[in-house]
Amino acid sequence: MKQDEGVAALVARFAGLPDKRVEGRTEHDLVGIVVLALCVVMSGAEGWDDIEDWGRAREGWLRKYLLALRDTRSRHHTAGL
Repeated sequence: MKQDEGVAALVARFAGLPDKRVEGRTEHDLVGIVVLALCVVMSGAEGWDDIEDWGRAREGWLRKYLLALRDTRSRHHTAGL
């Protein structure tokens, strides 16, 4: 499916984005936030309420990409890399 390829490409593109936030004081993965924001804006969102509504409505769909990313990063971090 083309849409799935687009999201996977976004996740891959931003996977190396440096996260300057304080480790341990963040609840959400930076790449997840960026991908969610891009998808929502490209879907016509106009504010924070739209972002929340869009994300909640598509949470399961998004998780298949973002959880895979989190699992990859966890293994990487655990390996001490």
